[in-house]
Amino acid sequence: MARSQGALPYQTIRELMVSGAVRGVTQEVAVQPASLDLSLTDEIYRVRGSYLPRKGESVEDILKRGLLFKHNAEQPLEHNGIYLIKLAESLTLPANIHAATSNKSSSGRINLRARLIADGVPRFDDIPAGYSGSLWLEVSPKSFPVRVHAGDRINQMRFYRGDARLSPSEHNDIFNQYRLLRTLDGKDIPNTEDHVGRGITMTVDLHSQERIGWRAKTAPEAVLDTALFNHDPRAFFEEIARPHNEELVLHPGDFYILSTRERILTPPEFSTEMVSYDASKGEFRSHFAGFFDPGWGWRENDADRGTIAVLEVECYGHPFVLRDAQPICLMVYEHMLEVPEKLYGSDLKSNYSQQQGPKLAKWFKA
Repeated sequence: MARSQGALPYQTIRELMVSGAVRGVTQEVAVQPASLDLSLTDEIYRVRGSYLPRKGESVEDILKRGLLFKHNAEQPLEHNGIYLIKLAESLTLPANIHAATSNKSSSGRINLRARLIADGVPRFDDIPAGYSGSLWLEVSPKSFPVRVHAGDRINQMRFYRGDARLSPSEHNDIFNQYRLLRTLDGKDIPNTEDHVGRGITMTVDLHSQERIGWRAKTAPEAVLDTALFNHDPRAFFEEIARPHNEELVLHPGDFYILSTRERILTPPEFSTEMVSYDASKGEFRSHFAGFFDPGWGWRENDADRGTIAVLEVECYGHPFVLRDAQPICLMVYEHMLEVPEKLYGSDLKSNYSQQQGPKLAKWFKA
């Protein structure tokens, strides 16, 4: 039975497309269990800074104020440049449906920041109920130049009816029901206040592997082309070896790929979002790609369930000493309106369903 409030599943997203509420989707693979991948066009503009529309102001109005030049789509996006890229999709949402967006995992792992903006919406990554209009991304490569192509999907949209997030007591209940957290070797992690509250807290792994992460090079040796899937990771990243004292010093401006000490799972009737972490527990950000679809880490054999989360980490202000097993991210669960007809991993060609350790994006050779 469908719920009255929750995130829209695969089949309902397809209904939005059939009804014309979502237009411009040209690839079936863009429809995910609880989200829609958004596609770039070749309409790209370099702007002088980050803008948000005022109410009643269109993105085209912003371009009149902040345009530097129209970008040649044959050329890469420059490191730290800010670009507005029109998306292929547009919306005429029903009055009771709103949406949010996030980087996809692959673009998050190359530090390609992509935030959605829309006509008259003075917030990033947020689409109000009943919105009608075009969609744009503000895109900025923060670690190295990136060449993108029309049709690339670097951002994703999740649709909602009402408030989908679980309460603390509901998080507690489903943690006990599904044993949401497992150790790296598959053992259950007990329910404690360290892990369960307004979401599920996960901790950082600086010990279990010889290579515990990657750091983006300050002087990269190449341009990443999203049409190629055999890039040498060492042209863009440096390996981070397991520290002898189980501590890693994060430096402001550096970008790190790390992973969690726990495996987590998202049962089919839920979706998950990795949300901004409590700044009082560390001056860093642990993610830029936040959506986890139903079926993440969900396998027929219970003993095999759970997949680690890969973290895109950046710290602010001054160096910060990160220690093994330190809390680093919060996973907030959301009700689905219905169980999706397709699940992450098992029903789709999912890039990261079996990931172990700090896995780089799909564009790098193993």
